[in-house]
Amino acid sequence: MRKTILVLICIGLMILDNTIIPHMDINTYYPSLLFVFALCHSFVNDRWDALYIGVFTGLLQDIYFFQGFGVNTLVNMLVCVAAAVIGESIFREKKLIPVLATFVLAMIKYILVYIILFAIGLSMSLKGILYVALMSMLVAFFIYKPVYKMSEKNYMKKDWKFNE
Repeated sequence: MRKTILVLICIGLMILDNTIIPHMDINTYYPSLLFVFALCHSFVNDRWDALYIGVFTGLLQDIYFFQGFGVNTLVNMLVCVAAAVIGESIFREKKLIPVLATFVLAMIKYILVYIILFAIGLSMSLKGILYVALMSMLVAFFIYKPVYKMSEKNYMKKDWKFNE
């Protein structure tokens, strides 16, 4: 049930990211709801969940990133695991640190994407990174609490499995 819900949310956010959100741009820049959701989910869950959600959301983002396929997968995985590490040492019910960390991690993500694309001979503008990071932080301000509350539901918690 838990995995199905996460997959459906991610697919829904990917659809929003590629249909409606580009029309809500500021200077042609807009945040990725899917990436911000992955970060918020990573803050409130463990490293393995962060790894899985980072890879899955990166693959979904790479569907529309033909020239650098795999770049978002790698970078989302790394950034989501970093978010899980941050999440281990904070009060998860408070949203200040996750929201601020979203800004920093979004900056790191887009800088890493730029470096990787530059290394393989593709170009990307660094101009909008600050805009995207600020907008990602704003989105995280609104969705962190619902993601945290969702993770506290019984059907979203991991069950302990013991060998019998």
